Order: sequence, then structure tokens, then C-alpha cells
Amino acid sequence: MPAPLDPTPAFRALERALIRRRLRALGPLLTVEFAVLALLVAGFVFWQTRLPLAAAAYAGGVRAAAIAVAERLALLAVAGGVLAGVAHRAALERRRPGPEWLALPLAASRIHRHLAWGSRRHALWIAPLALGVLVAGTGLLPLAWLLLLAAATVAATLETARLGTAIAVRLARTHPGAARFDAATRVLARAPAAAARGARRPAAWRRAPAWRALMAKDARLSGRPGPVRARLAGPSACVLFAIAAWAAPLPPGVAHAASAVLLLLAAGLAGEWLIAACASDPPALLRALPIGLGAVWGARARWLVLASLAIGAAAAFGLRALPATAVATE
Repeated sequence: MPAPLDPTPAFRALERALIRRRLRALGPLLTVEFAVLALLVAGFVFWQTRLPLAAAAYAGGVRAAAIAVAERLALLAVAGGVLAGVAHRAALERRRPGPEWLALPLAASRIHRHLAWGSRRHALWIAPLALGVLVAGTGLLPLAWLLLLAAATVAATLETARLGTAIAVRLARTHPGAARFDAATRVLARAPAAAARGARRPAAWRRAPAWRALMAKDARLSGRPGPVRARLAGPSACVLFAIAAWAAPLPPGVAHAASAVLLLLAAGLAGEWLIAACASDPPALLRALPIGLGAVWGARARWLVLASLAIGAAAAFGLRALPATAVATE
């Protein structure tokens, strides 16, 4: 009997092909837009971080500034691991690998490694934030220290992302009737849980502007199992954790950095929720309805304004929690 072939080269070729396909799918225009957005985010982080780092360097020297930079980068690495773990948990619950994966003559652990690779890319969202922190440290720290901190951030983010996906697998539900298999196989074999469909009231038809009807539809989908509700948990948790950071016994500088990072992540994840809400509109159905493009964009623009107001309110809460001396200093 021939020895089984090593599937690692095949999976590596698959992952390289997926990366090339995703980059080609972006297109040049969208790539430029993402690059400009990343630079804007990095510039905002630089603006928010430069003055506290300069104050730390003035008060405690280079060592204090290095500690301040390391604290912010450590928070970002943890945030990247959380993003990877949340994305992996959602992928295991929402997009079942199913019988197609189990039909392959491969160990379930190897399949999980490939699926975790796909989820770990969500940790890349912290890259513009980390770039802003590192640029804010230029002139305050030696270049060798900044390069060392950058390398440590990359290594820490990779490890936290691996830890986050491992925790997601541990928390994933397993197939109840496959007890004789290992845990990894039970996760892959679990059939998607059917949503409980109770009796619902008949639809009430009423006159309303198209944008208001679309917003009502988005709100209803956010309360029912599906991709729209799954995308809502991330930004909501980030906003709550950002508020809790000010209530925790943390130094004002650390609480400020943690809150800013969490609110930026909340803004990005709110964009993912908005994309999921847009994707929930079947194009063929929208074309058949008397709804114009202005109404569709107007409904989502209103959601964007509401999300911005919620994130701004959380930031205002943090500003109110700062001591008066800290507000005057910053």
C-alpha cells in the first residue's frame, strides 16, 4: 500500500491561489481606496498618539516612551487575536465546512489549520493602527528600538491570532451523534443548526418612504439569526469594551489608547455590518421594486450616521471620564 502523500504543499498552493484571487478581485481602484483609507487611519492614530508619547518621553526619557509604545502595540496585538478568534467562531458557526471537507482523505486537524489560516487574515486590520503608533514614536525612540518593536508586534499578533482561532475551535459546537470521533472531526461534521421558526404575525402593509422601509428591514434582520446579526456583535462589543476601559483601574494613557483602538475597530466592524446589510438585498428583487438607488444609499447613509453618533458618544464618555488635568495636558 503506497504511503499517503503530504497534503501540505497542496494546501500552500491553495492558499497562495486564494491570496492572488482576492487581490485580483479588489481591482486597482478599490486597492487605491483601501490604501488611502489605511493612511488616513494611520494618520489619525499618529495624531492621537504623538502628544502622549512626547509627554512620556519628556517626563521619563526614552525608556518611558518605549514602554508607552509597547503598551499600545500590545493592545493592538491582543485586538488582532480577538478579531481572528471572533471571525473563526463565526465561520465555524455560519459557513459549515460540511461533508465536502470530510470526504477528503485528510486529517480533520489539517483541515482546521487551513480554515484557521483564512480566519487569521482578520488580524491584519490592526496594521494601519500599529503603523500610526510606530510613526508616532519616530524621533522619540531610536530606529533600532522601533524596528524591534515592529518585529515583536508582528510575532505577537501571529501568536494571538493562533490562540484566538484555537479558542474558537474549542468553543465551537460539535455534532451530538459523532461521539466516537475526535473533537476536530465532530466540529466539521456538525450540521448547521436550523433556526427555530415560530409562528409570526402576518405582514402589515403600510405606506412609508423607501429608505425607512429598508432601514426597518435591516433592523429586523439584525435581530434574527443570519449574517447581518452575526456582523452586529463585533462593533457592539468593541463599543462596550471601550466604555469599560475607562471604568477599569487603568492609567489614563492606557485607557485612552485602549478606548481609541477599540472604537476604531468598532468603526471598521460597523462597516462590515453595513456591507452584510447591503448584501441581504437581492438585486433581482430590488430591480423589480419601485426603489431608486438614492433610497438604497440614503438608508445605508443614515445607518452610517447613527453608527458614527454611537461611536462618538462612547468617545465623549471617555473624555468625560478623564481627569481635568489629563484633558488639559492632551
